[in-house]
Amino acid sequence: MKESVYTVFAILVISCSLAITSCQHQPSALERRKAEIKERDSIELSNARESLRVADSIATFKAFEVEDLKKLFVFEKQEKYQTMGYYVLPAYQGSKERFSFFPEVEEGGKLLLVSIDKRRKYSFVEVDLSTGDYMKLLPEGLTEAQRRDVEQCHRFAQAIYDLATAQKQQEKMRMKVRFYEEKSSRKHKSSSI
Repeated sequence: MKESVYTVFAILVISCSLAITSCQHQPSALERRKAEIKERDSIELSNARESLRVADSIATFKAFEVEDLKKLFVFEKQEKYQTMGYYVLPAYQGSKERFSFFPEVEEGGKLLLVSIDKRRKYSFVEVDLSTGDYMKLLPEGLTEAQRRDVEQCHRFAQAIYDLATAQKQQEKMRMKVRFYEEKSSRKHKSSSI
């Protein structure tokens, strides 16, 4: 009799534990989806922070490069006539009367190839830095020194362009980090309520 009571008792214990286990809360599809989104956002935040660190490094490097190259140039701006100044190599500083051609870099980073005709009329070609094929734009008859000057101005303009691009990427990554941090903090506030 004791064995049968023990067997009945064991069956009751097993039945109760199975009943309790089956009654435990299983996450709903909505809760699972929320957890997946939270995990994905956490990964996105981590990736954005890493991208921001890379963008910060590139922007810092490009800023040093621009400052280093800037030392090779002279900044010119006629306040009365110009809203934006230009960087020229020291050989082209001051009056341009004695030149028929000279390169200059606009303050914002545009490379300009300036030609002056016999009537002292100025014309210029703005070089598209994204293509990198500026040598086709050079006028005929330039000396090797003038070609080197154009190359030096191109390096400087490209460095300014690259810095601006790096700073845009840096800002984009800051916004992405801020977005995921705010999203994460909103979820923490709503889940604690």
